[in-house]
Amino acid sequence: MPFEVSYNEIIFYMLGKERLMINNEKRKGVVVQSVVRALEILRCFEKEPLLGISEIAEYMELSKSTVYGLVNTLTSYGYLEQLPQSKKYKLGMKLFEQGNLVQRRMDIRSEARPWCQLLSDKYKTTAHLATHSDGNIIYIDKVDNTDSVVIYSQVGKRAPMHCTGVGKALLAYLPEDYLDRFIFSHALVRMTDKTITSRDDLLEELKKIREQGYSVDYEEIEPGLRCIAAPIFDHQDNASMAISISFPYGRLKDIDWDEAVRDVQYYARQISERIGHTY
Repeated sequence: MPFEVSYNEIIFYMLGKERLMINNEKRKGVVVQSVVRALEILRCFEKEPLLGISEIAEYMELSKSTVYGLVNTLTSYGYLEQLPQSKKYKLGMKLFEQGNLVQRRMDIRSEARPWCQLLSDKYKTTAHLATHSDGNIIYIDKVDNTDSVVIYSQVGKRAPMHCTGVGKALLAYLPEDYLDRFIFSHALVRMTDKTITSRDDLLEELKKIREQGYSVDYEEIEPGLRCIAAPIFDHQDNASMAISISFPYGRLKDIDWDEAVRDVQYYARQISERIGHTY
């Protein structure tokens, strides 16, 4: 699912995600000082959108002549642009173009799968990655374990948001108009006798999820099945996806529930950071 990004957001994602401070002790191979300095100049614009040579030199603790040569090179290649009136510099469109290329190539499933695999292996159960569309969740990846296979979910399958762990984890962070348009515009379908079908009850449940940072499905979509889910946030702080692990009721005695909750939250956080979210 593509992300909508603004100019500055995608640039700061590129510059800030890996934190381009170069440490010679941690980097292998040859580190070119002039390249390091050029990258650090780009990072100066995280602090201020417009900078002159003197300001950059002060940030960098370098001479103006050294900074001028680096800035002029970056400007020549489109990574910086100079404003004609103030003579100050701003980040250039080349960064925006390359940032969008990074995002087009980023496959959220590839980023999330290792973490889902870890959850599946540790708890010997099924892990899910899901997104949402028009009031439904869509499973976009699933990692099964031979000891416990969840049948109801398949990659590409839709399910109501109000009665799934991943769905509630997302609803808790979606805007109110989304709920009004796609969730409360019709009756909440009862899937089991545990399904939440009241608007007030669901709103109370979503408030609780926001407070604790995770959601639980207590046999709300399928009898005998429980799950723990947590939201994944993108670089715009949107809850765009969620992960979960599911347990048939008889397996609950074999796990430490509190530990499983912490693990799901931790791995959701790791995936969020991988796609650009900053906590």
